[in-house]
Amino acid sequence: MNRLAVFDLDGTLHDSSAALTPAITMALQEIGVASPGGGVVESLYGQPLSVILSSLVPDPGLRPAFVEALVRIQARTVSESGRAYPGVPEMLLRLRSGGWRTAVCSNAGRSYVEMVLSAIGLSRLIDRAEGLGGFQDKAGSLSGILASEKPGRAFMIGDRHLDFQAAKANGLMSIGCAWGFGDPSELSQADLVADSPSSVPGLLEDLLRRSVSLRSG
Repeated sequence: MNRLAVFDLDGTLHDSSAALTPAITMALQEIGVASPGGGVVESLYGQPLSVILSSLVPDPGLRPAFVEALVRIQARTVSESGRAYPGVPEMLLRLRSGGWRTAVCSNAGRSYVEMVLSAIGLSRLIDRAEGLGGFQDKAGSLSGILASEKPGRAFMIGDRHLDFQAAKANGLMSIGCAWGFGDPSELSQADLVADSPSSVPGLLEDLLRRSVSLRSG
């Protein structure tokens, strides 16, 4: 039976605080907008770019310059400082050796997703990587992955409420990542919560025993 583990990227596999937070701060400085601070910036991770832009750059006229600066700066900061959370590579290796396929479903653009996965050394451990693309939201993007992969069982692993809502919209169970950016109220929306990456494979097996095949009926 084809089993698929779908992961969010920032706050789940990628520790964005090391590379993306400073890139956003520098891009804001470049266009003359004060940064609201790392905590506020990181509270936006997981949101589509349109939401991030409206929150951080109130003047629509400055948004193109901000995006240009961010793309340029984050290419450097991700290359220099991007890192996977401790235990993530080992967790993905364990899943793949156990017969799981792995995917990334992110609200970021696909070029960002691929850049980050390459920089933090996870590209070879991910079977499919998708950004928001032409979909309106993460639920739609996840639906596209499921339609292409056609798994017998699939689960979503992430750190924000949007991950768990996307899972529910597609009839999937989910695992919350306590090491990410989601607060306890968000994590409570997941079916199970992982305290560390090393606990994810066991929790997936737990969900597997509880779940119903996506192909049944």
